Amino acid sequence: MRLSALLASVVGLLAALLLTSPAAAAATSFHAWITCDPVTNKIATGVTGQYGVAANTAVKVEFKVESGYYATATTSAKIPATGSTTTVAGKSTASSDLTVKGYTRDFPISGYIFYTEKVTATVKNTAGGILTSRTATCDYDRHTTVTLTCDHDTQTITARVDGVQFNEPQPMGLGIKWERSTTSQNSATDPAFTMQRFTWATHTVSPVNGTITDVGFSSPATDRYYQSQTVWATVSSPYTGRTLGSGTATCVYSDHRND
Repeated sequence: MRLSALLASVVGLLAALLLTSPAAAAATSFHAWITCDPVTNKIATGVTGQYGVAANTAVKVEFKVESGYYATATTSAKIPATGSTTTVAGKSTASSDLTVKGYTRDFPISGYIFYTEKVTATVKNTAGGILTSRTATCDYDRHTTVTLTCDHDTQTITARVDGVQFNEPQPMGLGIKWERSTTSQNSATDPAFTMQRFTWATHTVSPVNGTITDVGFSSPATDRYYQSQTVWATVSSPYTGRTLGSGTATCVYSDHRND
C-alpha cells in the first residue's frame, strides 16, 4: 500500500508539472522592444515578460524616445520624436507577466537609407514609483554592409565594413566604431566563455563618391574546440554627432562539438 500510495503521489506530481509547464515555458525575462518595419511602414513599441513584482498589479509604463537619427542620400537629422514620452496603463497577470503596447508611428521609409531609434520603457506603480526600466533599439539600414570572415587558410578573422550613398558632406570624415565579442571553449571538458561586447577600435574614413570601406581588424586565430566571434560597426559623423549607419556580423572559426 505504501508503494502504491507513493506511485500515486509521483504520478500526481508529474501531472501537475505537465499541466503547469506550458505557462512556465512561456515565461520570459522582462524586456522592451521596438520594431521599424518596412513592410507595414510602422514603428511599434512595447514591453513583455515577467519583471518580478506582485501579480495582478496595476502599473503605468512610460515610453520615452531617447534618441534617433535618419539619413537620406544627401542629408541627415535627429528624428522629430526625440525626447517625447507616451504613457500607457497596464496590469500584470496572475503569473506576474506584463505585456503592454506602447506608441506606434508611421515609418515612411521611401526616402530613408538609414534610420535608428532608441526607446526607454519605465514601469511605474500607480503612485509614480519606478519599478523597473528597459531600453531597446531598432535599426533600418540599406547602405551599410558588415562582414566577418573566419579564414582557416590564412588563420585569421577579418572584419570589414562597406558603405554606399554616404553623400552628405563630412568635413571631418566619418567615424567608425568597431565593437567585438568572442565565445571560446578550449576542450569538451572546459567551460565556454563569452567575452562581453567591448570597443575594439575606432577609425576615421573619408567617403569617395559616397563609398566607404574599412577593415576593422584582421587578427590571428587558432583552432579551438569551439570559437566564434561577433562584431558591430557603427558609422557616425564627428561633425554632427549623428549615427549614419550600422551593422553586425558573426562567424564561427572552429566547431568540433559534433566531431
